[in-house]
Amino acid sequence: MKNGIVIAGFAGVGKTTLAKKYKNVIDLESSNYRWDNSKIMDIPVEKRKGTIRDSNPDWPNNYMMAIKEAVENYDIVLVWIKPEVLELYEKFEIPYILCYPAKETLAEYEERFKKRGNNETYIRRVIDTYDERFEQFESYPVDKIVLESKQTLEGYLIKNNYKLKKRI
Repeated sequence: MKNGIVIAGFAGVGKTTLAKKYKNVIDLESSNYRWDNSKIMDIPVEKRKGTIRDSNPDWPNNYMMAIKEAVENYDIVLVWIKPEVLELYEKFEIPYILCYPAKETLAEYEERFKKRGNNETYIRRVIDTYDERFEQFESYPVDKIVLESKQTLEGYLIKNNYKLKKRI
């Protein structure tokens, strides 16, 4: 029985890439739980972000249960960082670490969003609300990983001796 850690990661920190590279890491992309994606399955996940979709009636219970199951099977579980969802982690007694970029790296993150195919609506929403979110993140009484320029979550984890098991 594992007892993996949950990292609530900001957009663009490298959650998806990390999960693709390491078999003991999973990225629980929240949009797969939050929205009914049945009509847009042919559109890549990053391009779906910012589009209008119907809500999934099982949200948020489906996501919280998926996280609880994942910590039993993975060393690192990567999840959504939105403030209202952080409150759900507290309610469902899911301990987590916050991971977000330093303020001075926002231009770098905007470029990351463009390169991965996010639409302009999504990019503007994330960038334009960052200052408010940063203040919220700073106020949470949990452990934090604040990424500096050109740093990714993967780089941070390797530097701090987290055990990552590469996929073959």
